[in-house]
Amino acid sequence: MQSKWVQVGSVRRFDEVKPDKAQVMKVAEESLEVFSAWENFRDDASDVKRSAVVDECADVIQATLNLVAALGVEDFRPWMKACELRNRKRGRITDGKVDE
Repeated sequence: MQSKWVQVGSVRRFDEVKPDKAQVMKVAEESLEVFSAWENFRDDASDVKRSAVVDECADVIQATLNLVAALGVEDFRPWMKACELRNRKRGRITDGKVDE
């Protein structure tokens, strides 16, 4: 059975981050790269194509957390907890356990 958790760990932010349009656009750009890599994977579900999708997902997480850091947030866990609770209310997570 597959785990219901995806472990990420701490993410080191880039040295220079600013809460500006370029930082926000980087999140959008990386998200589009995930979609493009997924399209390639959909057509050829090889390990190489799968790895490319996962690599692009890591870039999205990096870009997103760079923006979060630029906004002055050093501990994102409360926001992830709130997100989990919203998704539980929407019925997307149904195991009844809330991570502490």
